[in-house]
Amino acid sequence: MKGIFLSLATLALVAGCATVPAQTGTTASYEAIPHDITAGQARLAARLYPKLVEAAEPNDNLFISPLSLSEGLGLALPGARGQTEAEMRDLLGWDAASRPELLVKDYDRFLARTGDDKVALSVANALWLSNRLDFTPDYLRAAKDGFGATARQVDFGGDPAGSADTINGWVSEQTRERITKIVDASGFNDLTAAVLTNAVWFKADWSVPFEEGQTGEFTRGDGTTMPIYMMERIAPMAYRETREGQAVQLPYGQDGRFTMEVFLPRDMAILRRWERDLNAESFDLSMQGSDAKFDLGAIEERNILLRLPRFEARFEESVKAALIAAGMPCAFDGSCADFGAMADADLKIDDVAHATFLRVDEKGTEAAAVTTVKIVVTGSRRLPDDLPRMIVDRPFLLTIRDRASGALIFFGRIADPTPVEKSE
Repeated sequence: MKGIFLSLATLALVAGCATVPAQTGTTASYEAIPHDITAGQARLAARLYPKLVEAAEPNDNLFISPLSLSEGLGLALPGARGQTEAEMRDLLGWDAASRPELLVKDYDRFLARTGDDKVALSVANALWLSNRLDFTPDYLRAAKDGFGATARQVDFGGDPAGSADTINGWVSEQTRERITKIVDASGFNDLTAAVLTNAVWFKADWSVPFEEGQTGEFTRGDGTTMPIYMMERIAPMAYRETREGQAVQLPYGQDGRFTMEVFLPRDMAILRRWERDLNAESFDLSMQGSDAKFDLGAIEERNILLRLPRFEARFEESVKAALIAAGMPCAFDGSCADFGAMADADLKIDDVAHATFLRVDEKGTEAAAVTTVKIVVTGSRRLPDDLPRMIVDRPFLLTIRDRASGALIFFGRIADPTPVEKSE
């Protein structure tokens, strides 16, 4: 598996960011507002992350953006019906009665208004639609009004390279070039109906910068060690220590509305148990009566010494298998998927790609995430009935030749082809 990384600190950040300031002494604190979208991010993370862990190697980083994933998948929700819609709503935690999909644009606008020149956050949604398919006005209106999603036609079948360049260019722009590629032209053809994209970019300075540190030793997941530069800070911080491990909260900007939280287990066995036993309430800042395993909002500050690696990490992976295992199989199954409210065609989700970037240094943090949901036509009924078809599903002959000289370089029969993996 490629390097994949999930920061529980980032999960806590995005799961509880719908907040209002409350004055406490001379500093502003933030109390979480219960919100279907926020709660849904925690629900999605708690169900999806353990499925990703099952496929990960001990040294794999694992870092996802529940904010980006929920909005990327949510872009397909207004087009879903029946069992497809029910499974998507259940995984997203978006109730049909309250319809959180109507509020995403306002929610994102709230996130982006950080009120702090040391903290920047942007969230963008877009639809890339096949120019050979008519999408329903109701779906396009729901995506625009609810998500602020711009819609643009592309020619997936006739110009796959141009389509990929257009989408990747948007991704690069929205993530300030931290993620420059999320789709490949080889994945597009005449049956590609749409690519739904979400991009998140975050950059913030620490409220208290780190001091210079020294090179230390980091133990990987498999027990091997590596040298790494460790930043250092001695200051009052929200800190918790139990028999299972330690945790610290690191605020950004002037008022600490946005934070990173770092959770350090005593050993790998505890880490594995933490990952296995995730539940949505662990991230819910509005439920202090919950186990709040990954919430430091109510912890008092203590003067401590903190050493933290200065590092970068990236992730790029399909999360299709994990989403199916987490409870959303119908949307990927051509015999079950129903996106009839999106377009008059038999559609399904072909793949969901997710990419993230994270950099942590003495000054602060920069992070980016992109989610793409590729929608395809499940059948070929849009193709002309008289279109010639060649299905190479039996023994065949082939040649490899030089057309300039006529040289016959290779020729022969293929009667028992051996399957191979895609070249990297």
